[in-house]
Amino acid sequence: MFRTAVKTALAAGAAALALTACQPMKMGAAVIIGDERITTASLDRDVRDWSEQFRASPEANMKRTGSNAPQQQRLPMDAVSDSEMRDALTRIVRIRVSDQVAREEKINVVPSQIDQLIAGLGGPREAESTTLALGLPTRYTRDVYRDLLIQQTLLRRHGHDGVPGSPAANQAQLRAVAVYTDAARRLSVKINPRYGSFDARQLMVGPAEYRLSRGETGTGRPPGNVGG
Repeated sequence: MFRTAVKTALAAGAAALALTACQPMKMGAAVIIGDERITTASLDRDVRDWSEQFRASPEANMKRTGSNAPQQQRLPMDAVSDSEMRDALTRIVRIRVSDQVAREEKINVVPSQIDQLIAGLGGPREAESTTLALGLPTRYTRDVYRDLLIQQTLLRRHGHDGVPGSPAANQAQLRAVAVYTDAARRLSVKINPRYGSFDARQLMVGPAEYRLSRGETGTGRPPGNVGG
């Protein structure tokens, strides 16, 4: 099942990516990945497009919730949660790191391979619903499947035998993690603190931590709408 394959492949490349933010973020940047700057406006647009498409896809809802029956979210059209922002940002960073791995490891994924993978796993509609379930709008579908092919190729190169939990599979995953870690460090990914902090063990953007000085609200919550 593709959802299981995605989780397995992402886990292989995700365990120890250490992304730091040693320098101040440029104005309007959601994340800086190497020489690429992804703006907050671009991220906002991605998440809002995702939200609209996700609501219209019962298949994506079932995949995301793990339910066998449609349970579509009924949120206001302009409602975008912090967790949805973090989810999209995490996925985008993973795709960019995977692109870097492909360049460094000389993994050449051609369009026909993506077409074949999509066809073999249920076709375009299935692929788009999977992309939505992962938290990105459908225009990222080919990026998501290219990412998966890169990870699968890297694992095979390092001896993955296709048997989850086998010694060969575990060793291949450890080696793949090291490759992704090195690639991410060379890219020097910097995430805007507005969106949270990066969990190196899970390759996920965690919730932002608000530290208020004494004499302010006295709570650990952000005081109103804070710009970033």
